[in-house]
Amino acid sequence: MIEPVLNERAFYIQDLKAIVLGDLHIGYERELAKLGIKVPSQTLAMRQRIEGLIKRYHPERLILLGDIKHEILGFHPDIESFFANLPVDILLVKGNHDGDIENMVDFPVYPAEGLRLGDFGFFHGHSWPSKEVLSSKYVFMGHMHPEIQLTDSLGKPHRYPCHLRARLNERGIEKFKARPQIIIVAAFNPLVGAAIGTPIGPLFRNNLIGEVEVFLLNGTYLGKYPSIESLGPR
Repeated sequence: MIEPVLNERAFYIQDLKAIVLGDLHIGYERELAKLGIKVPSQTLAMRQRIEGLIKRYHPERLILLGDIKHEILGFHPDIESFFANLPVDILLVKGNHDGDIENMVDFPVYPAEGLRLGDFGFFHGHSWPSKEVLSSKYVFMGHMHPEIQLTDSLGKPHRYPCHLRARLNERGIEKFKARPQIIIVAAFNPLVGAAIGTPIGPLFRNNLIGEVEVFLLNGTYLGKYPSIESLGPR
């Protein structure tokens, strides 16, 4: 069973006893500071949220969908302490920001093509997943940082983080000989959301994805869209 964690940017997979989340982008605040934008660090808050998920679900695994750090080639001093003493096995599928991450962490790092565990596949989303991953029943990916813009009764726009669920279209099914349910997870770091719009990642850029379903973090289902391009500009 797959359970979206209500009001959180994560999922729990009961069959694997695993928490799934992605796009921590540890150190993003430093990049904002260089631009003169001062925001509180999210690092401690994210660690505490993960500890809360572990306390609630008692998982055996923490599966990370990539981009645990923000500086693509740089090292962030909080990386080691962030993951220290978590009482779970940590598995990371490498994201496009995770340059040299293998030399910064002491847990397994899987290539961008992804990881498959039973019926479940995991990859970041910036590059092609393996056929083995896409032949899974369920596939989790990050990279997109999905948020949707809604307008209130006064005409004021508001952006909300969301999870997306999608399927391969006919072209995608023909290419991969599979039709998994693809779950695109909201970025765990709340500072890095991006409005849904321009396709990102090879599955979307190559028009291999069909209709997309949008779910707010509180579980509200916002409906189906014929393609991600119909959701408006980024």
